[in-house]
Amino acid sequence: MSHSGTGTFPVRVNGKLAEKLGASRLSVEVIVPATIQDIVDEIRSRFPESATIISEAIPFASGNHRGSSEEVPPGQEITLLMPAAGG
Repeated sequence: MSHSGTGTFPVRVNGKLAEKLGASRLSVEVIVPATIQDIVDEIRSRFPESATIISEAIPFASGNHRGSSEEVPPGQEITLLMPAAGG
């Protein structure tokens, strides 16, 4: 992407992260082009008390696990899933 400005990203969260944030869906606006890390950083700045929990989340976009440095287009839904233990 060669243009810059801001883009809005719908973000879904689950588990203890959703409990901590008080919502399972967020709308996050960041400067584009944006990476998943940019979006996570914006959430962290809006909810500093949740920084530790946010760092545990596994990012997904388009149904696939994505690296934090991966660029995503505006409007792309990001899902931050909390790992689950079980047996």
